[in-house]
Amino acid sequence: MTSEDGSTKGGAAAPNAAKLADIQVPIVDVLASNVREVWPSLLHSVKYSSFIAIDLELSGLGDRKMLNRKSHGGPHAGSHKNYLRQVDDRYTAIVDAAKSRSVLALGVSCWRVTKDDPEPHYYVQTYNVLMLSRDTYTVEPDALKFLVSHGFDFNRQYKDGVSYTPSTEDMIVFKERKQSEPIRELFGAILRAQCPVVTHNGLIDLAFIYQAFYAPLPSTMSIFVADLQDMFKSGVLDTKCLAEYLIREPATYLEYLFRKCCKRMNESMEKEKPNIHLSFSEHKAVKQWVNMVSCFASRQSVDGQELCDVFANHGHCKEGKSCPKSHNVDEAIRSHDHKSKKRKTDDKKSEKEVNGSTDTGCHRAGVDAFMTGFVAANYAIHLQQHPTKAKGEEEQKTSSRKTHYKSRDNHMSVTLEENRDISLPAVLDPCRRAVNCLTLSGKNIPLKIMKSAFVKPSAAHMRQQNDLMKKGS
Repeated sequence: MTSEDGSTKGGAAAPNAAKLADIQVPIVDVLASNVREVWPSLLHSVKYSSFIAIDLELSGLGDRKMLNRKSHGGPHAGSHKNYLRQVDDRYTAIVDAAKSRSVLALGVSCWRVTKDDPEPHYYVQTYNVLMLSRDTYTVEPDALKFLVSHGFDFNRQYKDGVSYTPSTEDMIVFKERKQSEPIRELFGAILRAQCPVVTHNGLIDLAFIYQAFYAPLPSTMSIFVADLQDMFKSGVLDTKCLAEYLIREPATYLEYLFRKCCKRMNESMEKEKPNIHLSFSEHKAVKQWVNMVSCFASRQSVDGQELCDVFANHGHCKEGKSCPKSHNVDEAIRSHDHKSKKRKTDDKKSEKEVNGSTDTGCHRAGVDAFMTGFVAANYAIHLQQHPTKAKGEEEQKTSSRKTHYKSRDNHMSVTLEENRDISLPAVLDPCRRAVNCLTLSGKNIPLKIMKSAFVKPSAAHMRQQNDLMKKGS
């Protein structure tokens, strides 16, 4: 792995494996005070991307019970009507949250393939856009506490956030607003780029983006899905869906997946197996707004400290920093690997740890967007090397695991056939089975972004598409 000027070294060879933890990722802060200077670079990065990873920081999520409402069975089970009703109830809760809460920051990580044979080489440019809504909105205490604990600067947001006005049903006001806001121009550029968009647990993020930067959310989930399919013509890839349904990781929160990919990457470098290669822009024109983030470095563990199982499995704990147990993601990965090896009959060599102790900087929109893109790129090459996973043919060791995955595999196989015509960059083709599938917490199968023959896209979406076509012509 190298920076644009070659100052950060590394690569596929074993002698450079220890360098991974030393790599710093440049992330450009986009603010109201520098938007004119940074904007041309951002739009250029979007235009020439092979895929774009996005992430949001939000002021809250609303009714958590409704957002995570569970049901038994799925669309192919006897509870079909119950399943659909609960999915619609969840969508109603998402719409309520998107209309009453705010986007505080938007992370955009642009990944461009510069070479893909024999190994993929990516040129990566990542931006963190600080946002400030012009409308009043709700800030949930838990969200505020979480963001502050991870370094979010609310003073800076209120002072220097890029202003935007959420969508409204009043078409006269709506037209006036969208003409003067750069963030709507950015989202339009992402749609015109017609490259895959990568998210992590992306249903809520996509709903908030739609409401904040595009148009009023449709009244039903089925119309929203129809709009999404028409908007993202090269598909949406959810890394949580990839991890859960294809890779089948024991935990699927973003930092866990990122650290797991780092560990797998270190092992590949040591064994000189195929790997991804990254280069980063120096951002010379906007250098004063660039933050160098050591997201590849791991956190130091405390000897003898017990691992918090809740955090290890879910990535959060109600006690937060006051929890006496360890919230170390690398320890969680080692614990899960150890349990997995106990279930296996073959004895495999343990993986080497990543060195370093710097805070990863996760839970900031720009950093999380980069991590999301990194996970997608790593999973793609992993699936390329393990085609049985990519095709859903990997043997399950026990009958209980076979039962657990049966409905998912059938669902994803159908999805693969439906995705044949979607244009993907060759580097992401191994992930095709998971394209246009979004994770639904508490559900056995993902939500498919595929419009029904009985549902038409919304009128607001069609107006937006016409405007985009005019600007692109």
